[in-house]
Amino acid sequence: MTSIETAEIRIGVVPFLNAAPLIDGISSIEGIELIPKVPSELIAALERGEVDVALASSIDYQRSSVELGILPVGVLSSDGHSMTVQLCSRCPIQDIKKVYCDSDSHTSVALLQIVLMNLYGATPEIVPTNFREMGECNLDWPETVLLIGDKVITSRYESQYAHTLDLGHAWKEQTGLPFVFATWLCKHDFPIAQIRKLSMVLQRQLAFNQHRIEQIVSSHAPKRGWDSSTATDYVTQHMQYRFKDVHVESLELFYTLAKSVGILQTVHPIQLMES
Repeated sequence: MTSIETAEIRIGVVPFLNAAPLIDGISSIEGIELIPKVPSELIAALERGEVDVALASSIDYQRSSVELGILPVGVLSSDGHSMTVQLCSRCPIQDIKKVYCDSDSHTSVALLQIVLMNLYGATPEIVPTNFREMGECNLDWPETVLLIGDKVITSRYESQYAHTLDLGHAWKEQTGLPFVFATWLCKHDFPIAQIRKLSMVLQRQLAFNQHRIEQIVSSHAPKRGWDSSTATDYVTQHMQYRFKDVHVESLELFYTLAKSVGILQTVHPIQLMES
């Protein structure tokens, strides 16, 4: 069994299909424990010390009550259509006054506010909503919703909503950049020895997993309600996993725009935790 030869490192991860190429196989490495939580819960777990590193929502890098750094060894990003971050409405997008937003996410809600302001000068009311408790999409769902994650594919919302907007695509159209939904975050005082070893593990596992995508899809897609063809297209054509300079550029613009529309009061410089 592989070991990182250090005290156990607890890694907070999201339980969605999009994270599988980053984390599949890591739980078998001695010295690492994966702790799954929805994106909106990961930053609090990191702040409380329940996890050491988290694949957390990118907006939470700025909102956190503790000083954080980004491990540039992987990313959840879309370069155009995200497929799994969708604004859905029974009325035209430009007429939206209120959005019931998936409480699983922080970043997507911020992105929604930026996109609607840029497109229409609109500032709709945001209503946090737990769609996991609402079951399959039906006419009892609100008029306008923001959905994220696997439920976008499995809830069959298309038949109920006449108007949809993929926020990853909207960001790409507006900025020409990919959008970063989540990054590896850790506290700024995380020990450098653990950063080096964990960075090595995450980089090697990502490289290994990108050569076994079909196996990963067959293992993770069916139990999440995805068909294999759609899932393969999603993780190979829509999602990006290697952290690049363009992702730093996108994050910086995202934070600047978030401040301009009042989502953030201040913007902290991006600190990469280089190994």
